[in-house]
Amino acid sequence: MMNIKLNTLSLRAFRPDDLAFVFSGLSHPDVIKHYGISYQTESACEAQMSWYQSITEQGTGYWLAIESAGTPLGALGLNNICQKNKNAELGYWLLPQHWGKGIMQEALQGLLSYSFNELKLHRISTEVEIENLKSQQLLQAFNFTLEGISRECEIKEGKYISLMNYSLLIHELKNNRP
Repeated sequence: MMNIKLNTLSLRAFRPDDLAFVFSGLSHPDVIKHYGISYQTESACEAQMSWYQSITEQGTGYWLAIESAGTPLGALGLNNICQKNKNAELGYWLLPQHWGKGIMQEALQGLLSYSFNELKLHRISTEVEIENLKSQQLLQAFNFTLEGISRECEIKEGKYISLMNYSLLIHELKNNRP
């Protein structure tokens, strides 16, 4: 069971009793506004919990709850880990009442450090909806490079959306938090 202790936070593996918390995030209008997955019911959200477990078991990823003093605040993790090419895809979300407090910066620093130092990854990539300025700022603060824009590549709520493609290489990670 993975557990990463940070300055004020912990990153820990999801547990079955996290279902209500995960549903509260992945059904919250402000969270899912720029997130690719959402659920209408808690029972439907069980698919997300199963996915977290299956990618961990398969070794293709891991997602962790961001926790402070025993309270889950959000989640972040890697999926599509490719050991051959030493790369993975990053994702994250945080409940809105915790936005703007530096929580995701601390959590992301911890995850990136673990991913590059312990998992020996070379490259981490992510996609961000073009309207999600806060997420773009977060990635830029960590030295992620904008590689390009996938124009109108997905349909969300009946409309085409464009995604910004970012990546970070191991030697580009800043040692200090932004």
